[in-house]
Formats: sequence, C-alpha cells, structure tokens
Amino acid sequence: MNLKQLHHLCHDTPAAIRALAAEQALDPVVALGVAKLLLANDGNLASLSPKQRQCYEQVLHPLIEAGS
Repeated sequence: MNLKQLHHLCHDTPAAIRALAAEQALDPVVALGVAKLLLANDGNLASLSPKQRQCYEQVLHPLIEAGS
C-alpha cells in the first residue's frame, strides 16, 4: 500500500474520499476514519473489520491506485 498517497488523500484531499464514499453509498465519515486508522497502523489491512475493509476496497484502494 502506498502510505504516502494515502496520507496525501487523507490530509490534502479528503473531499475525494468523501465524494467517492457517497457515490458508493458508504458513510464518508467511516471512509475517512478507515484512512486514518490505516495510516496509524502502517497500512495493516488485517486490523480492519469487514465494514472497514469494504470502505477500503471500494473507496480508498481505487483512490490510492489512481494517484500512484
């Protein structure tokens, strides 16, 4: 996982996370929380609950890949 890109998304362009979460019918607050959790845990996906993992797969992963 590109933690540098995740940091950029979380701190510089959180609107992109909120927008994609809303498009995917997911809670934007949860998506931002998952981003912060991943940053705090060095990108460890094993620590995510199933709902958090869904936010990662549908929102954060596509944004990270698009920015890489």
